[in-house]
Amino acid sequence: MGTTSLSDVLRDLGFHCVLNTTERVCTDHNTVERGTPFTADRNNGVSVVYDQEGRPWIRRGHLDGVDLGRVQVASGYALKLGAYVPHSNDGGHYIHSIRN
Repeated sequence: MGTTSLSDVLRDLGFHCVLNTTERVCTDHNTVERGTPFTADRNNGVSVVYDQEGRPWIRRGHLDGVDLGRVQVASGYALKLGAYVPHSNDGGHYIHSIRN
């Protein structure tokens, strides 16, 4: 285990926590909930990593092997692929709204 929390590392790498935000899925609106801790994935240009408490953190762009390795080395946590990617099916509206 790392000495730095995974959520701190994700924040430093430009991820944004989206726990309890509302996402549009087709015509429905769903609240983003916790997922399986230490999982990650990507979809439609959005990457997600679920931190040590299962909080979803997203950022624009694909999480490739290099990025995944950087997260794992920086935090000391092993991440597994295969996670739900919130806000990845809204045409980029949410991810663009949180960009600095």
